Amino acid sequence: MDDYAQYKQERDFSYFHSISPGNFTIPIHNHNVNEIFLCISDNINYYVDGKTYELNKYDIIITNNKEFHRPVLRIKDTYERKIIQFRKEYLSFFDIPENNPIEIYESRMSGNNNVIKSSDTLENNLIYYFMEIDKYCDKPSGDIMTRTLLLQLIIKLNTIIFESKKDKNTIKSDPKILATLEYINDHLDTVINLDLLSNKFFINKYYLCHLFKKHMGITIIDYINLKRIERAKHLLLEGVPVTDACYLVGFNDYSNFYKKFKKIVGLSPKKYVKDFTYISKTT
Repeated sequence: MDDYAQYKQERDFSYFHSISPGNFTIPIHNHNVNEIFLCISDNINYYVDGKTYELNKYDIIITNNKEFHRPVLRIKDTYERKIIQFRKEYLSFFDIPENNPIEIYESRMSGNNNVIKSSDTLENNLIYYFMEIDKYCDKPSGDIMTRTLLLQLIIKLNTIIFESKKDKNTIKSDPKILATLEYINDHLDTVINLDLLSNKFFINKYYLCHLFKKHMGITIIDYINLKRIERAKHLLLEGVPVTDACYLVGFNDYSNFYKKFKKIVGLSPKKYVKDFTYISKTT
């Protein structure tokens, strides 16, 4: 999971154009940044918090820093994509008006309205912005152009999403899984186990485990741990003491919390805060 570990998303802005062979597996993950994903391949299913999107060439996926996601190839062929990652602070350079264009990241329900279809991409010439950002992002004098282009792209995405209003591009969304995800996210500070979920949603716990793994690509317990650690990261960066964060996100044992945090993030809680603070001051 190293290439996708949350703590490695260090820069306020990053741009990638990547091509990978078809024999890969990317685990479910999230980032400390917002992401705009342009699909160049024609064979991707993209999973976002219980929803599955069938992507085709020039479809775009947007995810915020809380949405867990993963791409899966429908056909084991070349996997090509362009990715823009940014923090909200990257655009603080501008005096953004009250009508906040970042709203597509901040106000959406998790796993909803993530996709801009290729017809909208082409009609609104969104590929132009990726090409221009690619041209300017690594030039010493290109920073202002890159920020300006990104802001223009986000404004266009914002318009497209809020005009469409309907999430028409979801191909699968099992109601039991969506209900399970909602319950987990609302009760991270309490005890959650398979028996509780099974009784609450009137479903055999083994079948629930099977459904969850099928839709999310991860076990229920691993997902709960990921979400708890993600919430703990936010609490730590808000100044909450480590031991308090541990219990606030549902761990009843600090040793277990420490082990899970280090396994998922790659750093101890204190080292994560120290490194993030240093990065924030130097970028």
